[in-house]
Amino acid sequence: MTHRRFFALVAMFVVLSATSYADISDGLVSAWTFDGVDADDAFGNSHGILHNGAEVIDDGYIGKALDVDGVEAYLEAPDVDAFDVMENAYTISAWMNVRAGRDHSAVVWKGVKVGWGSNFTARLCTVSDTDMTWGACNGSEGWFRTDGVYSVGEWTHIAMVADGENVTGYVNTEIFPSAQNNPRPVPAPYVLFKENPFEMGVGRAVGGNHGNDSYLDGSIDEVYLYDRGLTEDEIAELAGGARPPGVDSALGVDANGKVATAWGSLKAHR
Repeated sequence: MTHRRFFALVAMFVVLSATSYADISDGLVSAWTFDGVDADDAFGNSHGILHNGAEVIDDGYIGKALDVDGVEAYLEAPDVDAFDVMENAYTISAWMNVRAGRDHSAVVWKGVKVGWGSNFTARLCTVSDTDMTWGACNGSEGWFRTDGVYSVGEWTHIAMVADGENVTGYVNTEIFPSAQNNPRPVPAPYVLFKENPFEMGVGRAVGGNHGNDSYLDGSIDEVYLYDRGLTEDEIAELAGGARPPGVDSALGVDANGKVATAWGSLKAHR
């Protein structure tokens, strides 16, 4: 192979790789990385509020992370109009490191009750040290369970894609089977529950009983909300540890990973 042809192939590979990588910034609505100011949304739509001992720690998957104690700590991101995109299609992506899985303790959650009817917009919950439940509602409850999908004490990537036709749960790069089907047919429009915040670390009203909340014991990092259903290849890219370039840009992170922009000067990215 001539040097010219070799360098042409290398250049083409770099261009194709960069193009693929850039795609995972498309459609980002909000990103909670915990690497800016506490639990602020990098795109400025809904800054997280830490409750009852929830804290930002240094030991995240990328940089810092949210840590919740499994007792009463959680994060609340107040509902904003930017979240209305979830009515038609959305993807939620996150990293979790669970110390102890509990019955319907949510990593990411939005709604009134964790189940028992059409009571939530999105749920990504642990139910044990190995199992999870997922779902979205469109007037009917579109939930499903996947067993043996993660291990405690390990950083694990999870993502849920509601593409307007189906809801799919991913753990790392895998779509694990479910007795309720994964993917599960749940067509849009999805119920928004605008009076309820986007929350991390708590599942609400387990058993259908208000006040019976289930708190996650572990750490959460790199929570992204998209206004579209990501592809399997894009999920694999995130699960491989990629941070969307748009997030780094919003955070003001330079090529050396240093924060170069004051947080107060950041603007919303859509």
